[in-house]
Amino acid sequence: MLVSRRHRVMFMPIAKNANTSLKRLFVRLSGHPDQHQILADNVHSYLTSHKTGLRLSDYTCEEVRDLMNDERYFRFVVLRNPLTRATSGYLSKFVRDRQFENPNIEPPEVIRPAIDWVYAQRKQPPDYRRSITFEEFVGYLVSNDDDQLDTHFRSQASYLEGFKFDFIAVQENFRPLVKELENRFARPVQIEHRNITARKWNIFSKRGASNQLPVELDSNKKLPNDRQLMTAEIKSKLSRRFARDIELWEQAAEAVH
Repeated sequence: MLVSRRHRVMFMPIAKNANTSLKRLFVRLSGHPDQHQILADNVHSYLTSHKTGLRLSDYTCEEVRDLMNDERYFRFVVLRNPLTRATSGYLSKFVRDRQFENPNIEPPEVIRPAIDWVYAQRKQPPDYRRSITFEEFVGYLVSNDDDQLDTHFRSQASYLEGFKFDFIAVQENFRPLVKELENRFARPVQIEHRNITARKWNIFSKRGASNQLPVELDSNKKLPNDRQLMTAEIKSKLSRRFARDIELWEQAAEAVH
């Protein structure tokens, strides 16, 4: 949870929900004296490694209790279509950021557990250069609880547990959030477009994109869109796994329209 004590605003970042763009926006709006230095660096790493006063974890337990119970604070969060979030997470972490041409290079921790799990089901040693397909990734998601998944892949509902929010926005429609933040911070608000995964849509071969390996997907000039990755079976599996996320997202989308 990010906090601006000066403006009495809190924001819950959720991985793969415009996370980088919204964190950078929050830093700018906070008016933090070191904002230029924070934004010149990787915003995630900087906020984690420096005590800036912008994270609840920068405060004592007693201070956090006071902040969380202060009814003067405005608390907001952004949700995303869970199916789109799953495809974006896969394309971003398994395809776009693929760095395993050298067999001696270990995969990032964000994806290693998924690869290990898939190969363990086959009783085979993990092949990090081959990695896994989107269909195999979905199998991993639906077979594991949130506490076993990386933050980029666990349910959005897990982020919301124990918190009450004054405004729940959706990534697909930022206009209501922008208007609300402009009122709260008394300044114009513009959300950057950062870490956009998809290249322009491409028409894939008859063999479905969901069964293509990362190296095959990345060999195309354009990455697949949601429809090209989402077979009926995969959609059904993800819809069951993230049923609560879908419910929360649909309620938020309806409320902001």
